[in-house]
Amino acid sequence: MVIEYMPLPFRFGNKDVRIIVDCTEFPIQKPSSPMEQQLTFSRYKNTNTLKGMIGIMPNGAISFISPLYCGSISDKQLFLKSKLMDRLEPNDVVMTDKGFLVAEKLESIGCKLQCPIFLKDKIQFDVDEMVSNSQLSNMRVTVERAISRVKQYKYFEGALPYRCLPHVDKVFFIACMLCNFHTPLIQVT
Repeated sequence: MVIEYMPLPFRFGNKDVRIIVDCTEFPIQKPSSPMEQQLTFSRYKNTNTLKGMIGIMPNGAISFISPLYCGSISDKQLFLKSKLMDRLEPNDVVMTDKGFLVAEKLESIGCKLQCPIFLKDKIQFDVDEMVSNSQLSNMRVTVERAISRVKQYKYFEGALPYRCLPHVDKVFFIACMLCNFHTPLIQVT
């Protein structure tokens, strides 16, 4: 049944992909405590943030929402803390970007990581690697579009006030779920 409702690009060669994940960050007002400033400082965004992970099904529906963590957390740490692995079944494939260094952890539970290939010691990719990376990027763009929808909610405009942080996880969850009521990100044919 899952394959029946899977978009065409996933049916051929990617039918075991169960979830596509990516992280996103939300700027927050600078905390007054130096320790909290350090914990929430994101080198990637060069400001204080909260960071969360969203997972979508191949059809584009948001199916997993992590709690928000301090912006200094790595993608790998966030992935492991989110407990997404507890929900996976053997042979499931998780599609990610390059920052998720969790292949060994997934293999330990019988799952697989699918992410773009690194250049490592090469100067350039061979043709097969270029095609594979291109196809993967085309499929991953959907999770980025889902994240963009979440960020369109007025609550997430600008830096989140420090006084709102105790409730931000709930608002993040609700905003993600509301996005599932928008027009589909991918048409299933």
